[in-house]
Amino acid sequence: MDNREKTLDEFFRKNDASKKNRDLNSLGSKKIDDYFDTVSQKKSRKKGFIEKVVDFFRITSFKNKFDENKVAVNAKHLEVSGKKRSHKFLGKIEDFFSKRFSFEAGVDILDETSVLYRKNRVIRNIIFITNIVFLLFTIIGSEGLDRSVNLIVTFVIFLVMFFADRSVKKITLEKPMTLQKQQMAEYISGIYILMMAVTVYIKLRLTLGESLEGGFFSITQAGYSLIYFALVVIALYQDPKLLNVIFKVTIVVMTIIHVIILYPLYKYASNFANLWNFLSENNGAVLIDIFLRTLVLAIFMIGLYSTVKISEDINNKRKQELLKRQAMEKDFKSVVTDVFDVITVYKQRGEENVEQDFAKAAKRVAEMAAKLGNFLGYSSKLCQEIYDYSLIHVDKQDILTTSDFERKDHLDEMDYQKIREKTIIGSVIIKRLQLDKKAEDIVRAHFEKTFNQDFIREMNGIQNNRESQVILLSHIYQILRQPRNYKRELKHQRAIDLIRLEFNPYFDPQIVDRFVKYADDFESLYYHFTQE
Repeated sequence: MDNREKTLDEFFRKNDASKKNRDLNSLGSKKIDDYFDTVSQKKSRKKGFIEKVVDFFRITSFKNKFDENKVAVNAKHLEVSGKKRSHKFLGKIEDFFSKRFSFEAGVDILDETSVLYRKNRVIRNIIFITNIVFLLFTIIGSEGLDRSVNLIVTFVIFLVMFFADRSVKKITLEKPMTLQKQQMAEYISGIYILMMAVTVYIKLRLTLGESLEGGFFSITQAGYSLIYFALVVIALYQDPKLLNVIFKVTIVVMTIIHVIILYPLYKYASNFANLWNFLSENNGAVLIDIFLRTLVLAIFMIGLYSTVKISEDINNKRKQELLKRQAMEKDFKSVVTDVFDVITVYKQRGEENVEQDFAKAAKRVAEMAAKLGNFLGYSSKLCQEIYDYSLIHVDKQDILTTSDFERKDHLDEMDYQKIREKTIIGSVIIKRLQLDKKAEDIVRAHFEKTFNQDFIREMNGIQNNRESQVILLSHIYQILRQPRNYKRELKHQRAIDLIRLEFNPYFDPQIVDRFVKYADDFESLYYHFTQE
């Protein structure tokens, strides 16, 4: 018995007589040995520490990729132990933050309005958290002198936060959604978070002063760092124009803070001598501090601008690639549609009754091919695949359409998967129709006496594996029993004689022998399906 289990694409492979007697078990063993040779540690020399670390990660990756049984056991263990629920909970938390803080969550990057809208939503969520931090800083600062005044200032800051958030939300969500409105919300958000960070720092500096100074760090220094954090948040917009405006404003504002809030130089500006004495005392510590703060700020701005510019260039290249991809998608859909149309035209038989006769003929061929496979000792699964392949050009004819994708501007991964499945089925149908044409060409050439050795060699080069020969022989018998414009219909015995004596060069002798030996069964099968 032949226990081979084959897939449809194996019908397209040619038989190689030199490979039929190959010992598959020894071949599989050799592949396994070669695989373990590549991953096993060599004992020819002592490995260094780095090589051992590399081998560890390589073997770990192989285990994760190939040890499916272990993965299944671990999944079962997690399910039984209840740890799987915690993993799901963490996954939900991750999805929650991804939806609210991810820039590319369902956004078409070619639509500038949609992209900027998504950025405004994400930055607004970040600003919401930042506002909480700002309030905490201002509340902490309220523990200084004149607590009532500090609480009033904190309340005023809260009102500014509230109304700023409402304004940005209204501009962002207002219909119709335009690019200008999103840009307005972008600039308002950027200037707001910078000014709020500056305000919080000024409040901490004026209310606390040096009262909590000490050690390496202080609350006022933390407030100063909020300004840098605000610049990082603004840089998330990845807009060089916005950064250019913000950087100019920042330089002016920070210079004012340095010379008025951090070091009140205006107190010593009555004359140049007093000012110079104040700046140069303690070996010029004040001047050096202002210079270093400005230098660090400038370097930080340059780094942010470079990062944003690189990101913008990458996004522009991605847009160009997407535009090219969309153009290729249109060409791809057009080509696939043309291919499907060609297949449809090729198998089109005309009138409805002719189509029905064609389907019935294909059904007879499928039944006889599956029966012949059974007589040859093929497995039930292989016989079923022979049957399915014999009818695929009839059963799957309605699948070859791209109407589902014609209304879409661009395709997603699911669409590509569907089109791939359709094209695979289309390629199989083409092969099946090629087998039909091969049978028609062989019968016609022999009846018209136009065949020769070159013709036989050419025909044997087309789908000449055993399964295809089973279908071809059944189809030739079907053609011989049916009338054609170049011949009349033949009786069963005459068709069997021609197969045994005339058409035997196209088949394996065993296949012809099985067909001739059980010819009565095929005649009964043919007669049964003809009468339906």
